[in-house]
Amino acid sequence: MIWKTLKSRGFLSGYMLIILMLVGSVSLQQKEILFPEIAGMAMGVMVFPVPHWMKKPLHLWLSPTIAAFLGTALNGFSLTTLSKLWLAFVIIVVLMHLFRVNFGPTIPAALLPIFLGLHDYVFAMTTAVFTFVIMLVAYKWRKPDTLTPSGAQNIRNITETVIISIILCLWIGLAFATNLEVILVPPVFALIFEVFHTEKFNWKMIPSRLVVLTLTALFAVSVYHVLPGSIVWVGVINVLITLILCMLFKTPVPVAFGVSLMPLIAPEWGSWAFPIGVFVTTGVLLGMSAAYRQIRNKQAMIKMR
Repeated sequence: MIWKTLKSRGFLSGYMLIILMLVGSVSLQQKEILFPEIAGMAMGVMVFPVPHWMKKPLHLWLSPTIAAFLGTALNGFSLTTLSKLWLAFVIIVVLMHLFRVNFGPTIPAALLPIFLGLHDYVFAMTTAVFTFVIMLVAYKWRKPDTLTPSGAQNIRNITETVIISIILCLWIGLAFATNLEVILVPPVFALIFEVFHTEKFNWKMIPSRLVVLTLTALFAVSVYHVLPGSIVWVGVINVLITLILCMLFKTPVPVAFGVSLMPLIAPEWGSWAFPIGVFVTTGVLLGMSAAYRQIRNKQAMIKMR
């Protein structure tokens, strides 16, 4: 099964796009070109199609592009990094709610340029280019059944959006208050934002996701230390390892591919504390999401009686 996936048109296409991003960052000596969530988006469209991503391909390009430009623009303001992160998060969530978009990778696109302190627009422009390609693929490959309205995608409950936004903002604040940047994991934030709005999310869905993301982070850091300074090879190997983990645990988690490239971005995410940070962040936030959904479902059952 794994070999079949490795030979598939979808994986090879997504893999080549990721390699192009890695090679581009090295050849042009522009590390800002690297956006880990490009890997997650590519796999979430070409290998493990996420239904609601495929339903609105335009937002695969438009949402992260606007977010990337917004995050970079906010760096021009004389605010603290934490304030800019909070402001970017709130603006993006409000825009997603207004346009009824539930596309998690929009959040990392807004936060990364602020966390990395980027002032030029290389990150934003290359994000626009790569996500545009992904959008075109989604338009070409989506199946007719993805166009059918789905009740699960009409739940953009403002209360839920406010609750998860407060939780994630508090988590970001905790990371800065404790100087633990390793618990600031944008791809995981993308996952949490989406599952929090999923009606069928439950406790049983946590362990496999937690294991895949934690092992991905552990292997990503290991490869990063074995091949120091080799952006292309570290990225190429980590994406392959992540695919194998997703298939072995039968849990396709597109954001895991974003986690696999994070050690290439900042020193904090290349440390041995990073897998611990991913484990804690994923475990706590997924646990909160499952607990909230359980409470909501019980309330719904009581009202039906």
